Amino acid sequence: MQNERHSKAAGRQAIEAAEIARLAQRAIAVLAADRPGRTEALKLRWVQLCDAFIAAEEDRRHDMLLRLRQDGIKPTEIIDHIVPAVAQQMGERWFADEISFADVTIGAARLQETVRSLSWHDIGRSASSIDAPTILLVIPRGEHHTLGAFVLADQLRRRGYRVDVAVDRHPRQLHEMLRSKRYRMVGITVSGRRTLASARELVDIIRLTVTSVTPIVIGGAILDKGYDVIALSGADHIARDAGSALRRCGLKALVSSEGPLQELEGLAGERMDRL
Repeated sequence: MQNERHSKAAGRQAIEAAEIARLAQRAIAVLAADRPGRTEALKLRWVQLCDAFIAAEEDRRHDMLLRLRQDGIKPTEIIDHIVPAVAQQMGERWFADEISFADVTIGAARLQETVRSLSWHDIGRSASSIDAPTILLVIPRGEHHTLGAFVLADQLRRRGYRVDVAVDRHPRQLHEMLRSKRYRMVGITVSGRRTLASARELVDIIRLTVTSVTPIVIGGAILDKGYDVIALSGADHIARDAGSALRRCGLKALVSSEGPLQELEGLAGERMDRL
């Protein structure tokens, strides 16, 4: 029994690390392209940031983030590019046996905390209006990938939407959320077949609860595994990034996003399959 648990844990770790590695492949290339001649310096910065996020001393990452801001890097650029690049570093170093999975877990939690704290910089000029349309992002029970959901939520807010993120909610709680508010779109992240079964239940609850037609979009690593996700989940659409999810639901940005976000549709932080 113990060996079976270790085997399952190792399998989950391998999947998570692989997803982290894919998360920022283009982000690093774009940042390097934006700053010619600084590729090696950027690689060193990723390693330093990774060390700071897994270090026992809290001040190390706060100092590194402060230095990034002093270098003129905006909070939105940190969220869209730096966070996924550091996540990739963690995945690669775990694969190379340089850091433990506990380090990756701690680092991912701190990256998520960073996204949450920096996202408040944008609320005042994007989706602070109580009249803004609302999107619901759902991370089903048993789904362990949450970092991308907060990155995505921040980007949707910058486009003028209010966003609720439901993490590990009981179906009854989700039912209450859907009854209390009108959502323009519901996004559900799914990484594997097991979570897909939970997503089917959530889709049924949404259909039975909402009185208006609310489009449901599935994203996540499940899209790369050859399943007929729409047939198995009952959702309306599948999407690999936030922009395509909005378009398929007949929605569009209500306010302009900042430079790189507009130009780099489909980049790591934007990817709906990293919800």
